[in-house]
Amino acid sequence: MNIYKNILEEKERLKLLKFCKTEVKDLGDRFPGLQSPPNLHKKKELKIFLDSIKLITNGYKITSCWVNKVTGEDLCWHQHPDVDLSIVYYLKNKSNMGTMFKESDTKVTIKECPQNSLLTFDSKLVHSSPLHLPEERYSIAIDVIRK
Repeated sequence: MNIYKNILEEKERLKLLKFCKTEVKDLGDRFPGLQSPPNLHKKKELKIFLDSIKLITNGYKITSCWVNKVTGEDLCWHQHPDVDLSIVYYLKNKSNMGTMFKESDTKVTIKECPQNSLLTFDSKLVHSSPLHLPEERYSIAIDVIRK
């Protein structure tokens, strides 16, 4: 598990946030908050972001990429067993509350992930967005497999 900070210049981050706000929608009960379809990595508006994380994704192929808008109202423990690595970029996250990880039935940890930071973790770890966020949070999730 690694955290990388200062992924984009502020102007680039704000431009990406503006675009991502147009992509999120209600995808139904199986998807907490608002999300985009999982093909965001194929959109030209993500090129600068994806180029900025090439050193992190080197040796991997992106299988899916989507934006999440959450307010901390939904708890949705899950994992991504069919991929090797999950990546979360915290596009708008003033609370610094990153992803929650379920270590056991009684132990949960929350990673501190400031706005404009990126977290990589084993996709098989059980995780969720945190509850009770003080304001909306936008993040970009990416699942990758080894090439």
